[in-house]
Amino acid sequence: MKSVLCYGDSNTWGCVPGVLSRHPAHVRWTGVMADALGEEYHIIEDGINGRTTVWDDPANQCRNGLACLGYSLYRAKPLDLVVLMLGTNDMHYTDAQGYSEGLRMLAKRILEANEKFPGTSKVFLEQPKLLLVSPISAIKDRFAPYTQKVAEELGVPWLNAADFAEPSPADGCHMDEKNHKALGLAIAQKVKEILE
Repeated sequence: MKSVLCYGDSNTWGCVPGVLSRHPAHVRWTGVMADALGEEYHIIEDGINGRTTVWDDPANQCRNGLACLGYSLYRAKPLDLVVLMLGTNDMHYTDAQGYSEGLRMLAKRILEANEKFPGTSKVFLEQPKLLLVSPISAIKDRFAPYTQKVAEELGVPWLNAADFAEPSPADGCHMDEKNHKALGLAIAQKVKEILE
């Protein structure tokens, strides 16, 4: 069985647009992906509302994705792949270039997980694998060029979520059921390409 950690923010958590409750598990893109991939895959959701790549939220310290990464990796190991989709909340603290720098730092830490997070067992059983997903935005492709650049620098695959999904007009940030489904199916196909 292949284990995949999905590390993200409120769209990975499954926030319902304009309501801020949570979509049911089978509706969230992670659930759609799990159904599409089948029993040979174990999908681990790790989405936190407001999570950033590396930026501190003074009101809630658990939202810094870099600071909290070790907890998630240790809890989920051993892993075959991490799917990383963050950036939307970075815009509260920085600009697109700052997002790029934060994404690069976080991605490098994941790729170096076996060295950076030693323990009684490895985070990745084999070579660390990472899929960068450029988040959706009310401004189409706002994040894509920066995500692509980081992916190319690090030699990892990437996917532009904005090619498959868009935020609901209810709040301009979160996905409805239709968009969760489209994104989940797209990421499932990309995961198959990487791991099979």
